[in-house]
Amino acid sequence: MGLRAIAASAGRYLGSTVLTSGTSFTTGGSTNKIFVRLQAGGGGGGGVGTAVTAGGGGGGGAAGGYAEKTFTVTPNTAYTYAIGAAGAAGAAGANNGGAGGDTTFAVGATTVTTKGGNGGIGGTAATTLTLLGGAAPAISTNGDVNASGQPGAPGEAIIAATVSSGSGGSCVLGAGGNARNTQGAGGVGVGYGAGGSGGCLVSGGADVAGGAGLAGMIVVDEYA
Repeated sequence: MGLRAIAASAGRYLGSTVLTSGTSFTTGGSTNKIFVRLQAGGGGGGGVGTAVTAGGGGGGGAAGGYAEKTFTVTPNTAYTYAIGAAGAAGAAGANNGGAGGDTTFAVGATTVTTKGGNGGIGGTAATTLTLLGGAAPAISTNGDVNASGQPGAPGEAIIAATVSSGSGGSCVLGAGGNARNTQGAGGVGVGYGAGGSGGCLVSGGADVAGGAGLAGMIVVDEYA
């Protein structure tokens, strides 16, 4: 990435650390600069409620936001961060998915914040054309690069037997859960920070849940 090249020009590359848990990162004894990449948690997909003569698809959850930042730091110093949690799957029935958590990294007075993806919209099955909207994401703040995740796709029902759930939003570090057009719960994506897909209910089927989102992460590159 371009910002990594800028950071590298300031000193010797020392190594990288992937953070998926915890709250504090301590720089090495020779570290003067760090380049951080933050990914927030993805939202869960929406569930769909039963209707004997109808079908429907829940909306997909949005991916979490992404940011990059180069900081000047002090060797052997602890810096605080938070990893965004995965958004919960929308429970079986007409229930929205949960929002993903924010991922943050703080150096001095500057906190880079990537925003968790919103949960997908749940809904009730329908026999006419109905869209159960996806989830719009929010943009990150205080990075040198600030980006949002991809919104979740809307679920849809055209007739009782023609339905599709919304796919989960994707991001730099993860791919969203796949849409489905057969009876069942929504899917979970791969990687970090992506959204879960909505559940899919066909005519005569039971209530279905959405798919869970994926947790966020941080990569820290250190330079002398």
